[in-house]
Amino acid sequence: MVGEIHGLKVHAKSGHVYFDLVEKASSGSDQYIAKVSCAFFKGSLVSWQRSLAPLGLKRFELTTGIEVKLKARVDLFVKEGRYQLIVSEIDPTYTLGAIARQRARTIEELKSRGLLEKNKALAFVMPPLNIGLITSRGSAAYQDFTSIILKSAYAFRITLFDAHMQGENTVREVIRGIRTLEQDPGVDTIVIIRGGGARTDLFCFDDLAICTAVAECTKPVMTGIGHEIDLSVADMVAHTHFVTPTDVARFFVTQTDAIWGFLEDASKVLSRAAGKLLQKSSERIGELGTRLAFLTQRRTAQAHTSLGIAASSMLRKGSGLVAFHEKLLVRIFSDLARRVTSETRAQESLLGRAGLALRMKSSAVTDSLRQDLDSRHAFMLRDISHRMGKDLLALDSLERELDLMKPEETLRRGYSITLDERGKALRGSEQVRAEDRITSVLLRGRVYSVVYGKES
Repeated sequence: MVGEIHGLKVHAKSGHVYFDLVEKASSGSDQYIAKVSCAFFKGSLVSWQRSLAPLGLKRFELTTGIEVKLKARVDLFVKEGRYQLIVSEIDPTYTLGAIARQRARTIEELKSRGLLEKNKALAFVMPPLNIGLITSRGSAAYQDFTSIILKSAYAFRITLFDAHMQGENTVREVIRGIRTLEQDPGVDTIVIIRGGGARTDLFCFDDLAICTAVAECTKPVMTGIGHEIDLSVADMVAHTHFVTPTDVARFFVTQTDAIWGFLEDASKVLSRAAGKLLQKSSERIGELGTRLAFLTQRRTAQAHTSLGIAASSMLRKGSGLVAFHEKLLVRIFSDLARRVTSETRAQESLLGRAGLALRMKSSAVTDSLRQDLDSRHAFMLRDISHRMGKDLLALDSLERELDLMKPEETLRRGYSITLDERGKALRGSEQVRAEDRITSVLLRGRVYSVVYGKES
């Protein structure tokens, strides 16, 4: 009789095995068209297991989901009033052949859908510190994996999805574990592990549904399901597979060791390079400081010379204006004296007759002359003040320009000087490339950077 085992149970005290033998529909669905209860009593079970040794089968474990060909007799279970099959032996070669046929169909289906290499194409996150683990909590596989991870010196983070790794719930729970951990943003890599066992214990990892879930997972999936002879199909579609859970854990630790070693070496190289660069930069800054001091002194001397020339010109112009207005005042006084003398002489003869009129007229003339003198004097002062103001503004402009040329003033305004690896000042993004090291000189201190991108 041929069928698929479902609902396998082992009686703890008696050692008897009970299960249902079902015949599934030819459509390939999980629906079955016939079912019969079976009992494999301990005596027959032990005799059958002993008969496997001459066939080279060290272990052949019965499990839910495998297809079997068995020899049995029909018996009436009087207590419940139902018939059942009393199993005497099971043909292991038929079961292994059925598993092989199922495996071949699964591989062919995955190949036709282009899924065999899909998960392998995913990038592996380095360092692999955030691990999503699918296994049975407290199992030997769990203990082997976590003991190595926790004994390492690194801050691994393990997110466990507790699942049955043997029996009729394995396929459903492993798939749910993959889906759950795939959606967890804190998980970078998913690991599926279990302890070793007979070939029939691991047939569920040839199941198309599990293999499809592994292949289509958006995160790298690693396996260590403890089968040393043959690869399961889940191993074939996984990103990376290992024989045991211990091997998977050691891989994570080894990879992190390699990264840590690289970082230590890079730190030493970077430290040496930074020291050399700092020394070169210091020498370059010293040279630039000397050159800047020289240019500042030269510019200061030029500014002082320009200031002296402007001051001399202002003095010459001021002296000329003063002399001009002095001559003008002399002429005015001379003219005034002549006019007063002439007027005085002209009025002397009339002094007796028009003394009062003469005094009034003389006073009016004097006031007019005084007003004219005051007006000309005020004009002279305004002209001198205007010309001197323009020269002082020009002088202030030269002084401000001189102050702005000081390097510390430029840095104080928030600007910085960016130097390349040779200590040369940068004027455009085309002078650097990605991964170049640059130094920013600030008012207080320096900042060392690496170019990750640029814009022209």
